Amino acid sequence: MNIKENISLKDYTSFKIGGLARFFCEPKSNDDVIQAISFAKEHGLPSFVMGLGANILINDSGFDGLVIRQKNTEVSVTDNIVTAGSGMTIEELINFTLTKNLIGSEDFSGIPSTVGGALYINLHYFDAFISNFVKEGLILNKQTLETRSVDKSWFEFGYDDTRLKRDKDYMLLQAKFEFQKVNDYTKHEAIGKSKEIIRTRKYKYPSEPSVGSIFQNLTADEQKQFGLPTRSVAFLIDVCGLKGTRVGDALLSHRHSNMIVNIGNAKAKHVIELADIIKKKVKERFGAELRFEVQLVGF
Repeated sequence: MNIKENISLKDYTSFKIGGLARFFCEPKSNDDVIQAISFAKEHGLPSFVMGLGANILINDSGFDGLVIRQKNTEVSVTDNIVTAGSGMTIEELINFTLTKNLIGSEDFSGIPSTVGGALYINLHYFDAFISNFVKEGLILNKQTLETRSVDKSWFEFGYDDTRLKRDKDYMLLQAKFEFQKVNDYTKHEAIGKSKEIIRTRKYKYPSEPSVGSIFQNLTADEQKQFGLPTRSVAFLIDVCGLKGTRVGDALLSHRHSNMIVNIGNAKAKHVIELADIIKKKVKERFGAELRFEVQLVGF
């Protein structure tokens, strides 16, 4: 496996922001992943696992360690159970399952993510969560280099939260999903639903480089605590009149008030400064403390 040095990470993220990775690799098998983690351990390096780079903000100074961009994309199916490598994209998973007359994954159409990234954050779109379809997973302990199969309960799925996200000693190698087997008519309904979701997302969301929603929505308890009409952070930001606020080339989108976009050559420091302005204004007006949904890397 080829481990490269001093690779620009902004080329691998949807935000098009970030400095250099000291080391970088793209493992295509589980054995490759284990070799990569072994390399990091042998050289005393921190490691960071990424998929499509769609929910991360990388520091302008980069990452002083090994970045592992998973490319293990093997997939198989038995009846209604699909086993997919963590580097497989959600788009590839959707297309594969629909050709097999399996439905459920189409709810996530248009979301840039890998299987690994999806289970890392419990990928969601409105009331649809990837955890609804997870049966089990194959995980790697990065400290011991041991692999083992775990059932769904191990992941401790929550809203934008899983054990994988909290416990950095583990990473996903592959996942098993259980989908619904249907006839051709229902399959084509699901294909139509997938196309409509993609069309809606393109209409609602900005086309400029971004990471999607920058902040998590409020919890039900927070909504009650602050007496707010909604849990939607986009609504709160919109009421504050912040759309169009800009720091450098980081702009709070005119189309969606919970999305910061890169309109040119934005830096991570610009995004953080703009996010701080938004958090301060929302805190002053509503009392709520906003939390990042985007993962910060190298900070």
